[in-house]
Amino acid sequence: MKKLHLLRKHMMAAVPALTRDPGRLLTFVEEGSIEFHRGPNLSHEYAFTAQLVLTDFAEDLDTVMLPLLQWLAEYQPDVDPNEALSFEAEILSNNAVDLALRLRLTERVIAKVDCENGRIEAEHVTIRFERDICPAAQWQLFTREPGDDDWTLTSEWEASRG
Repeated sequence: MKKLHLLRKHMMAAVPALTRDPGRLLTFVEEGSIEFHRGPNLSHEYAFTAQLVLTDFAEDLDTVMLPLLQWLAEYQPDVDPNEALSFEAEILSNNAVDLALRLRLTERVIAKVDCENGRIEAEHVTIRFERDICPAAQWQLFTREPGDDDWTLTSEWEASRG
């Protein structure tokens, strides 16, 4: 599940709390299935719900959601917007939560069978949908609380490059 590793790497780089303490990001796979069609090859597609759990999270929720939505737009743009992402939070204190995020992902595997040589070549195809409309290499997230006049820099990250 290469795509989940890409997502994890992106989130650890983009979310300041996870950059400081990567151990606070737990990843799980739920409800996984494989779509497979009979034929000469063994190509298939993984479909699963990825769960990301951020423990003792005390930052602005936008520092998680915006990099996550950015990643989804590039690596899973075909997901149904109404089913793309769900979340739950357990309130730990006035400023900290355990946050569980769930998102549907798919990952295609091209597996070609060479019967004559007894060889199978398998390649995970993680297509990245470039977003030419906004090709920035560096991102900064600024947030503003209701009633505040000034914007505050809350997060910075490099654009994911696959």
